[in-house]
Amino acid sequence: MKRLPFLLLALLLLACSSQEAKLIYLPEATPTPQTEFTPSPAPEPVPIEIAPVQGEGFTTDANGIPILNEKTHYFEYYLTIKNLRIYEENGETLIDAVITNNYPKKLTGGLRITFWADSLEYGYGDFYTAGGGLVLFPGENRVYADVLTEVDVQMMPFEITVSTPFVPEQ
Repeated sequence: MKRLPFLLLALLLLACSSQEAKLIYLPEATPTPQTEFTPSPAPEPVPIEIAPVQGEGFTTDANGIPILNEKTHYFEYYLTIKNLRIYEENGETLIDAVITNNYPKKLTGGLRITFWADSLEYGYGDFYTAGGGLVLFPGENRVYADVLTEVDVQMMPFEITVSTPFVPEQ
């Protein structure tokens, strides 16, 4: 019971306290500005003047690749040599290989392999297919070569060059 008078006193003090209200003014609503849109004219293309090109034009192959060097173009772009095997049999040096032709038509030409050591040529041989000459059909083609040499060239460095430029057969 002793607590009751304290509670009543505390309630009385709280009930008698004054409360103040403050008025907060909001800014007046302003209309959003309307933008005036004026479209700009479409750009007109500027004419480009190209001076005439002097000199000779270039030709392209069936795949649209420019032929810059007629002697080596088809060899560099479309022929791949793999499974090259150099061996000796009955005193002769022979070579077997597979040439893949990635051109859509038959190619005819000539390839020569030359063996070098210490800036000296020790032997060479021309590649041919079973029908004679070097006619490469699209896809893989087995080729052969007889190496003209009097020394063992199996471990010598060699170079394969185009002896007759490749051309597509019509």
